Amino acid sequence: MTGLSVLLQSGTLKRALQPYCVGGAFGRLLDAEAERLGTAEVQAFETEGLIGLGAAPAALSYLFHRIEGRLDGRPTLLIIDEGWLALDDPTFGAQLREWLKTLRKKNASVVFATQSLADIETSAIAPAIVESCPTRIFLPNERAIEPQITAIYRRFGLNDRQIEILSRATPKRDYYCQSRRGNRLFELGLGEIALAFCAASAKSDQAAIAEIMQTRGRLGFANAWLRRRRIDWAADLLEQRLTGEVTATSDQLPLAEAAQ
Repeated sequence: MTGLSVLLQSGTLKRALQPYCVGGAFGRLLDAEAERLGTAEVQAFETEGLIGLGAAPAALSYLFHRIEGRLDGRPTLLIIDEGWLALDDPTFGAQLREWLKTLRKKNASVVFATQSLADIETSAIAPAIVESCPTRIFLPNERAIEPQITAIYRRFGLNDRQIEILSRATPKRDYYCQSRRGNRLFELGLGEIALAFCAASAKSDQAAIAEIMQTRGRLGFANAWLRRRRIDWAADLLEQRLTGEVTATSDQLPLAEAAQ
C-alpha cells in the first residue's frame, strides 16, 4: 500500500490511502510486503475491535475477497460467531446477503451463532437470514415465555408449545432443533474427553491453551491439556499409544470410544 501511494499522482487518492499505509492509523491491518493470510484448511479471524473503526469496510472487503477466492467447490463451512454487530456495517451486511443466495452453488454453508435473537431481528438483513437458514438450533431460555421474548420466537416459526419446551430445557445440555425434517429437543451427550476439548471457551481456558501451546507445542498439547483438566487416565492411555506401549487387541477400546 505504501509503495502504491508513492507512485500515485493524485493527491486525493494519496490521502485516501494514507490511513492504511505504514505509519497510518490502520497500517498494521492491510499494509505489508507480502500477504500473510495463510492457506490452512481451518482459519479464524477475530473482528472484535474492528467493527466501528474506519478501517472496517476495507478490512472486511479484503477478507471477503480472499475467502470467496478460495471457494472452489470443496465442502466449506463459514462460521460467524457473535458477529451481529458487523451486520450493521453496510458492506458486511450486503456481502452476507449475497453469500446467503449464492454459496450453495459453491458447496459452502454458513453458520450464524448469537446469544440473542434480538440481534438478528434488528438486523437490516434479518429477512434474508431467516429465509436462507432453514435449520435453526435454539438454546434453552427460561425467559422464553415472557411476552416480548415470546414474540421474537414466534417470528422465527416457533409455536407456544415449542417456546414452553425451550423455557423448561436444561442450559448447556439440551438443544432444540428446527428444520424441514421436523423439530426435536435433543441432548448432545458428550463424554468428559469431548467436553474437555469442545467446551473450553472461557477466557481462562483460552489463556491455559495458549500457555500449553507455547510450552509443549502442538504435538504435546493433547496430553498436557487432558492432565490440566484432570483426566489423567485418558492422558496415560494417549501417551501409551503414542509410544507404542499398548498392543491393540479386540477387547481394548480406542480413546474416543472409551470416552463414551
